[in-house]
Amino acid sequence: MKADVIIVGAGLAGLVAAIEASSHRAGALVLDKLPPPGEWNAVSLLPGGIGNDTFRSGGGGLARFSEGTLVEHLHNGSEQIQAGRSPLDILLQRHMEWGWGAVDTHLLRTYCSRIFDDCCWLRDELGMPYDESGRTVRGLGIGLYQCLYQAAASRGVQMMFCTTARELLTDNSGHVRGVRAAHEEQMIDIEANAVILATGGFQGNRDMLMQHVGPAIARNVQMVGSPDNTGDGHVMAQALGAQMRHLGVCHIRTTDVYFGQGPSRYLAHIYPMGVYFNERYERFVDEGIADSDTVANAIAYQPGSAAGLIFDAKARARYPKEYENYPRREQLIDVAGSLEELALKMHVSPQPLKKMISEFNASIKDGTSSGPNVPKTASAYPIDTAPFYGFYPVRPALNHTLGGLAVNGSDCHVLNVEGEPIPGLYAAGTVVNWAFGQPYQVGAVTSYRGSYHAGATSGAGIALVFGRLAGQQAAWVTRRA
Repeated sequence: MKADVIIVGAGLAGLVAAIEASSHRAGALVLDKLPPPGEWNAVSLLPGGIGNDTFRSGGGGLARFSEGTLVEHLHNGSEQIQAGRSPLDILLQRHMEWGWGAVDTHLLRTYCSRIFDDCCWLRDELGMPYDESGRTVRGLGIGLYQCLYQAAASRGVQMMFCTTARELLTDNSGHVRGVRAAHEEQMIDIEANAVILATGGFQGNRDMLMQHVGPAIARNVQMVGSPDNTGDGHVMAQALGAQMRHLGVCHIRTTDVYFGQGPSRYLAHIYPMGVYFNERYERFVDEGIADSDTVANAIAYQPGSAAGLIFDAKARARYPKEYENYPRREQLIDVAGSLEELALKMHVSPQPLKKMISEFNASIKDGTSSGPNVPKTASAYPIDTAPFYGFYPVRPALNHTLGGLAVNGSDCHVLNVEGEPIPGLYAAGTVVNWAFGQPYQVGAVTSYRGSYHAGATSGAGIALVFGRLAGQQAAWVTRRA
């Protein structure tokens, strides 16, 4: 069996790569271990069921049609553009700050230079439907996947489901020439001029999580991403000497008891004005500047992997629609006329909670706070105006891992441990390393910081940009063969 280009994984990155390879007159074959999509039953943003991460996603991050959308949500982003700074420079600086100075700027530059055109291509060439806001795909992840699947099928992309890639095949020179896969209870070899790995992360592989991420996340964090992403691409590429980067980094979001997006997403402007605390009644993160992923990662390292959030009437008054639009807020957000009453409603101890809030209020000066435990460098307001609002428990939920294969940012070639390209092997999507992050200690509290959402990036956007680039490059290799 032969194909010009084999793509392993039928998610966003894989299907985009296949569509792009096909548009450059390369015969594209997609392999995926899941059953055909008609048998999937997963629900967007919720755990359980059958379906890949694209199918489960919220369908966001794919509406960046102009440069302003890259930085408009950042603090002082619009002002910096008006002052003459380029969006790319603003983003690079923010990612370097949040990534401890170790961000792959080559990948980031490629992403920023392509994301506008690629989002327009998705909308105009593939006919991706967006909702009334123009920012989210209609039908969320299911709508996104259906559009991509239909676009691939209509362009002649061949797809084999219930087919698990086991090994990358190489010739005597080390050039990747195909895939060995399990299909219908037998092993088959498929030849190709190039292979693109788009197999997702390894959140479904408990052993890899324990080894690379650690027990705090492997054991205590609810997984809402696909359990079928078990690091197959990582393992196959590593057998050929592929370089791995930052395998300990994960995309974790806050969630509530209904597995909703949690306050760090749905209360995105309110929570920076509030206070997060753990079960020891300690603050553990700089709420004023921490993005949603940083908050969620920090919660994962707290005792019991849970936290509470408190804010007061000032925050609600400033962002009333955000509060009113929170899903199931009557069941999830407690409201009280005093902190003591609020603590009882939240089922936490009133005295240590009041002590923590009192110490926090006393530490505020000029919009910042020196503690307790963790400084708050922005949006520090006293929690002193009734009614008071509480959210408990807030828990972390694992979407997918972020560390993975090192690739060349200009062509998505997988790199070996010496930093040289592995001929014929490309990768895109979550199997590729993107972000850098790490836990750190502040006093007695472990928190987390990383650059994944330091500005304008998303799993979907990254899969789109590098999936399309990998498809183009693999097709070019095929034309040369």
